Amino acid sequence: MASSILKLSSTTICTTLAVSASILIFLVIFLFSNQPNCLSMDTFHVRTHQSSLPNDTTNISHLVFGILGSTKTWHYRKSYIESWWRPNITRGYVYLDKAPTDDLLPWSQDSPHFRISDDNTKLLEETKHVSPFMVRMVHASVEIFGDEREGVRWYIMGDDDTIFFVENLVDVLSKYDHTKYIYIGGHSECIASNQIFSYDMGFGGAGLIFSYPLAKMVQKNIENCLGRYPYLGFSDQTLMTCLNDFGVSLSSHPGLHQVLLIKHQFK
Repeated sequence: MASSILKLSSTTICTTLAVSASILIFLVIFLFSNQPNCLSMDTFHVRTHQSSLPNDTTNISHLVFGILGSTKTWHYRKSYIESWWRPNITRGYVYLDKAPTDDLLPWSQDSPHFRISDDNTKLLEETKHVSPFMVRMVHASVEIFGDEREGVRWYIMGDDDTIFFVENLVDVLSKYDHTKYIYIGGHSECIASNQIFSYDMGFGGAGLIFSYPLAKMVQKNIENCLGRYPYLGFSDQTLMTCLNDFGVSLSSHPGLHQVLLIKHQFK
């Protein structure tokens, strides 16, 4: 008998609570929907979603491109870059070894703005590095970080004959956490090259991608890395070795391709 009374009381309490909760929810919705200065539930959800989208989703404005070139090669390679570059939309620079010659001026509005690579004479003297050209290429990763920081999530380094498919890059990079140390690259199409250098190395012809925190760390440490490895004659190898020293390994992406003559991305 006591057991039956206990069960009945429990059932009655649960029923009462459920009814009370339903009435309370109804009253809240009714009161808020009749207030002229309050948003309806649908409007609230839409506005919240729209306002959070730019902050949460990677878009083209979060990408910065650093293109390594020279005044000599730019004459016949700029068409590669201009095929995907979008003036006033894409962000970044082409880094030249010296000021453009007269035949390159006025500078094409369809090309990225140019920068002159830093003078690395002192760095070369201190490190006694075997390759001045390679030092300029590696050092460009530091220079692009200094030139563009506001609102950046990803730095993408490429050669002056690298072709990027920008929408695909945005789509792929939106799947990665840009707040972490991330180094993205692709293997060489030549198996022997991967065996000679490393399967943990991204080949720069296909583009190397660094998250903002990783690029910041590279900026602080790259000159020390060049001093530790003055005998490495390839920029890709130097960057990989430097990043490995800090415990960062390659995130290989199969959509990055380095092939002979033309390098391209995310086909």
